[in-house]
Amino acid sequence: MPTVAPEHRAMPIERGVAPVWVDIDRALDELHARKDSWVQVSVEDRITILAELRRGVAEIEERWVAVSLEAKGLAPGGYGEGEERAYFAILTRALRLLQQALRDIRDPGRPRIPGGLTVRPNGQVVARVLPASLYDRVVFPGMTGEVWIEPGLSIDDVVQQQAAIYHAPMQSGRVALVLNSSNFGFLPVTDVLYKLFVANEVVALKLHPMLAYLGPLFEEALRALIGRGFLRVIYGDADIAGYLCSHPLVGTIHLTGSDTTFDTIMFGAGAEGAWRKAHHVPLIDKPVTAEPGNITPVVIVPGQWSDADLQRQATLLASAFIQNASYLCATPRLIVQHRGWRQRDAFMAAFEQVLARIPTRRAYVPDARRKLDALLNTHPRARRIGRPGADQLPWTVIPDLDPAVLGEQCFGRESLCPAIGETTLDAPDVASFIARAVEFLNQRVWGTLVATIVVHPRTLRDHHVRAAFDQAVSDLCYGTLTINSLAQHAVLAGLMPWGAFPGADVADIQSGTGKMSNPLMLPHPQKSILRGPFRPLTAPFLVDAHHVVETSRALVQLEQAPSLWRLLRLMWPALRG
Repeated sequence: MPTVAPEHRAMPIERGVAPVWVDIDRALDELHARKDSWVQVSVEDRITILAELRRGVAEIEERWVAVSLEAKGLAPGGYGEGEERAYFAILTRALRLLQQALRDIRDPGRPRIPGGLTVRPNGQVVARVLPASLYDRVVFPGMTGEVWIEPGLSIDDVVQQQAAIYHAPMQSGRVALVLNSSNFGFLPVTDVLYKLFVANEVVALKLHPMLAYLGPLFEEALRALIGRGFLRVIYGDADIAGYLCSHPLVGTIHLTGSDTTFDTIMFGAGAEGAWRKAHHVPLIDKPVTAEPGNITPVVIVPGQWSDADLQRQATLLASAFIQNASYLCATPRLIVQHRGWRQRDAFMAAFEQVLARIPTRRAYVPDARRKLDALLNTHPRARRIGRPGADQLPWTVIPDLDPAVLGEQCFGRESLCPAIGETTLDAPDVASFIARAVEFLNQRVWGTLVATIVVHPRTLRDHHVRAAFDQAVSDLCYGTLTINSLAQHAVLAGLMPWGAFPGADVADIQSGTGKMSNPLMLPHPQKSILRGPFRPLTAPFLVDAHHVVETSRALVQLEQAPSLWRLLRLMWPALRG
C-alpha cells in the first residue's frame, strides 16, 4: 500500500473543486482525538446537532440540484430535475427521522416502532415501520413496510437491544472510514449519519472523484459535525483509499462501490490478491461492511391483466429502470417471466413503448459505454431504444435470455449501464412458477440486495398461489423485497434498513454485508419488505407524472417541516392532474 507523507495533500480530480483542506494523517489524528468525546455527547446535544444539520442541508438545496444537473447533463425543469429533488428529499427525510428517533430515546427511551412488533408463525419477530404518520399515508399511498429480525430473537430481546448504544454508553469510540463510490449524491451523507448516530463512530468520509463536485456543499451542510471535530472529508484517488484502509487509526470501514473494489481492499491486487482471496487470507483485520451492488430482478407473476394494468406496471418498471440513467445498485436489470404467460409479449411491448418516450441520458459513469458494448456484442438480438446523442447511450432491452446458460452475464454480473435483460421460466402453473423463480433468484442471480415481485391481487385469491407467494417472501434471500413497488420507494421511505441479506462470504461478497439506514436502530435486521398496491393512484418517481418538479420540491419542504399546509401543497399537483 502507498504511504502518504505528513504534509501530503490529496488533490480532487474534478475541475473546480477546492484543494483538500487538511492533511490526511492530521485529519485522522484529529478524529482519533475526538472519538471518545463523541460517545459522551448527550442525546439532547445530538438532537441539537441534527437540528443544525437540517438547517445546513436546507441551505444548499438549490445549489445541490443545480450542480447535480450540470454534472449529469440534465436540463432544468424536466423529469431529471424532479429526480434530483426527490433524491434530496431522501436526505432531508433521513435527517428528520433520525432526529425523531433521538427525541423518542430522550423521552420514552427507545425509537417508536410505528406499527409495533409482531411474531411470524415460525417465531421470527417483525417490526411494522411504515406508514409512520399521516404524512406517510400520502407520500407512500397504500404502501406498508416491515422489517424482519434475524431468527432467534424474541420480542423482549428486540426491545432490550434496540438503540443499545444509548442504553449502555460506550467508554471509547472508533474512527469509521466511509469509502463512497456511489454516484448518488445523498448516499455519502446518509452513510455518515448512520455511522455517527447509530454506530456511534466518528467519520472520515473519502469521496470518490466522480462526486468531488459535491464536496464543498457536503462540507458546508455538515459544518455542525466538521466544526466539532467529528467528521472529516477527504478527496483523492484509489491510492488514497488504500492508504486510509490500512491506516492504524481507522477502526472500521464501510464501502459503497463495486465488488472488485472490495476485493482489492480486502485481498490486494494481482496474483497475490487472487491467492489471498482463494485462501481466505484478507489484508484487513478490522470490521468491514460493504454494499457493492446487485442485479435487481423483477419477477412478473402471471395473471389476467387489463390493458391499463399492463401500461401501469410497464410505467412503474420503466420509472425504476431509467432512474439516474440506470446507474444505481437498485436499478432493475433482469425481468423474470413465465414462458407460457399469454401477456408476456404485450407487457414487454408496453415497457419498450414507455422507454421510447423517455429521452436518453448522458453516459457520465466511467466505462458505461464499454460495458454496454460488451453486452451488445454478446447479445446481437438486444433492442436499442431511443435516439442517443454523441455522449449518450440508448435504453437497451435484451429479451429471451436462456435461464440454463451458466455463464450468462445478465445473471452473474452487474453491468452499470442502461441495459435490462428478460428471461422466462417454464412451469406447469403459477404456484410452481413462483417456486421456480425463488430457486432461480437465490441460486443463479448475482446479488442479495433487493428484488421485486409484481403480482395482481386477483391472482393471489387462489390459495395455492397465495401459499407459494407467502413462501417466496419468506425464502427469497434479499435484504430488501418490494412487492408491487419500486426499490427506490424503499430507499425513500428510509425506515427500513438497507443492505444485503446476512451471511455473505468475504471471498464472495456479492451485495455485501451489514445494514445501513436504520433510524429506528432495530437490532439484527434480516430483511425489509415493502408492499404496495397493484393499482396505485400515484407514487413517487413515476416517469409520466405531471408537475414532477413541483411535486418533488413540495416533498422536500414537507420533510423539512411537516405540516398540514405543506401536505396539501404536496397533494395539489396530483389533484390538478
